[in-house]
Amino acid sequence: MALIHQPIDFMGQNIYNGYYIRIGADGKLEYVDRPAGFPKTAANWPVTPECLYWGTKFLYERYQMPLYITENGMSCHDQVSADGRVHDSNRIDFLDQYLSQLQRASDDGVDIRGYFLWTFLDNFEWDKGYNERFGLVYVDFATQKRIAKDSAFWYQKVMETNGGILCMNNADANKEILFMNPVFKQMIWGGNKLGSKWGYEIPGENTGECWAVSAHPNGDCTIKEGTYAGKTLSQLWTEEPQLFGNVAGDRFPLLIKIIDANDDLSIQVHPDDAYAGENENGSFGKTECWYILDAPEGATLVIGHNAKDKAELEDMIHNGRWNEFLREVPIKKGDFIQIDPGTVHAIKGGIEILETQQNSDITYRVYDYGRLQNGKPRELHIEKSIDVITVPAKSVEESVVNISTDAKNTMNPLISCSYYRVWKLDVDGSMEVSQEYPFLIMSVVEGDGLINGQLIKKGDHFILPSGFGKVELQGKMELIASTVA
Repeated sequence: MALIHQPIDFMGQNIYNGYYIRIGADGKLEYVDRPAGFPKTAANWPVTPECLYWGTKFLYERYQMPLYITENGMSCHDQVSADGRVHDSNRIDFLDQYLSQLQRASDDGVDIRGYFLWTFLDNFEWDKGYNERFGLVYVDFATQKRIAKDSAFWYQKVMETNGGILCMNNADANKEILFMNPVFKQMIWGGNKLGSKWGYEIPGENTGECWAVSAHPNGDCTIKEGTYAGKTLSQLWTEEPQLFGNVAGDRFPLLIKIIDANDDLSIQVHPDDAYAGENENGSFGKTECWYILDAPEGATLVIGHNAKDKAELEDMIHNGRWNEFLREVPIKKGDFIQIDPGTVHAIKGGIEILETQQNSDITYRVYDYGRLQNGKPRELHIEKSIDVITVPAKSVEESVVNISTDAKNTMNPLISCSYYRVWKLDVDGSMEVSQEYPFLIMSVVEGDGLINGQLIKKGDHFILPSGFGKVELQGKMELIASTVA
């Protein structure tokens, strides 16, 4: 006791894994069960990289001593491949995650003095004997021949760059797809196809809108899985701007919706940025475009109007001359429509669309067919509508874009305007996409398949972040992709 009670210069700690705990219902700590199929090493030890963050943070806060990680590493079932090398990518991924958590602790002020990887050579390992391999160098136990594994060359680069090649320090190495949890909106005109046809868990039979990719305060999507699981898209825009190519702006610029119109929508119009900024508390205006996902035979949309000048516009609206005022245009599945600010428009019952728009929820209602909601007429915005409606309206030919998208396995451009670029992809077999944009939003609107080996299906929406690089799509499916202009 006289010997061991002397002051020490540092603490050394072996850390391989940890347990998750939480506060129970009675206020006491309780263990959290690991999820089914949780990752394990060859020794059946759980892979929990966060233990190097929380373990060192706890020890340093308690003892205020410099820390060395005296052991950490992973056993793998390594084998020599046909090319004579040992490809232990799982060990590289393990060390990348664990060292990233150790750097995180250091960045938070923990006095980390060193890290010792277990181990340099495959060895005789306590009760495991020669069954487990922890080394960076493969040892043929019969001949003593030694082969530097892939992890050895990777670790050499880690040391040479002082951790600079770790994924946490390399934005371009982030290969994580951001899958979205949509937000649903019940509308007086909504139906149930978002549940029965698209497979979503909708809040009710009158669900009209799926806000599929949105960072708007009225519907902020969360990330479904991975590093950012549970975070909102608006949080990521603020906290991780590198994911979006550091695009300027105080908010995520786009909003993607799927709309199921069981009944006719109100006749509406949107303001431009200048008008919305002045009259709607600094909001964006609303430029949007529609891809027609489905429509009944003989379907029409309201796009534009027939007033020749402002005086006739006001007279038609104030006197309810709706049949004369409104211009209905025939449409079919696969059509594409651009709705600029100032364009009078309305979706008709039975039509499904995918909408790409500015991140705005500003809509002025001109006419609502006299419908009641909760026993009262819905609010109209007559004077603001008259302020912003473009007179005369654009021609039908300028609004309905008849673009052939028959080419398979390529990005077929639909539109490029000041706010967004939109493409249609018809995947039949396999195709490769180069993600060279600040970010690329994708929505699967038909079929199913794979993206870089991950299953995707109709109704999935995700973002490929900046620097993602090559993307391989396989299967038979249709997607709509978009990014900022």
